[in-house]
Amino acid sequence: MSTIESDLLERINCDDDAEAKERFFARYQDLLHRFAHKYHSDRLPYEDAFQLAALGLMKALRRFDPDRGVSFITFAYPTMEGELKKHYRDHLEIIRVPRPLRDLRQRINAETRRIMEEEGREPGIEKLAKNLEVSEEGIIEALAAHRNTSVFSLDGACGEGQEETPLSLFIGFCDPAFEEVEKEFDIEKALAALPHRHRQVMEMRLRRGWTQTRIASELKISQMHVSRIIRESVDMLRRRCSLWEEPA
Repeated sequence: MSTIESDLLERINCDDDAEAKERFFARYQDLLHRFAHKYHSDRLPYEDAFQLAALGLMKALRRFDPDRGVSFITFAYPTMEGELKKHYRDHLEIIRVPRPLRDLRQRINAETRRIMEEEGREPGIEKLAKNLEVSEEGIIEALAAHRNTSVFSLDGACGEGQEETPLSLFIGFCDPAFEEVEKEFDIEKALAALPHRHRQVMEMRLRRGWTQTRIASELKISQMHVSRIIRESVDMLRRRCSLWEEPA
């Protein structure tokens, strides 16, 4: 560590000197920008990544002990990187993925940016696998895991301008009409199993809404006979439906 840095550290630790902190941070601007460049994404803006790196630098500054014989940059680097990774893990990854996949995804991001800066185009799976010395399947798995961790708020909008529509309106719901269709199907199936005369009476009663008197007149039987057929039909339907509901 240089004499200047040693002096700045002493002023910071002993006097909490604001000017010394500012000068110290100025010496590490390039490192802060490298971390921000490495970790920024569509979910973490560059400025936020820079601030997180600066927070890690501040934590390292408070804990650093020059008497241990370790350079400040060696001590600070993992602290700064850990701050950024912790933010991704705790705030940006609602759906957690295994750490090896997260680490590989970060390597893919860094390598993709490097290639695009040098060649002006995004690399393919094969080139990434070769440069990072991993299998193509590993690259595909890491990219797929990253896509599957992306979630959207139902309060968010879909569309542009005045035509924006809340995403919640696109979520399906249970239509009560489907339950009615299922009930109708079950009734039809149960009625088909009744004896002919019973089915005939029940269809007149249920489908056409006829009274017992009218049914009796139509079938040339007594109203009392119609009432008895209806009671028997209801009992048979109840027993049949209870059999369907019994667990297999």
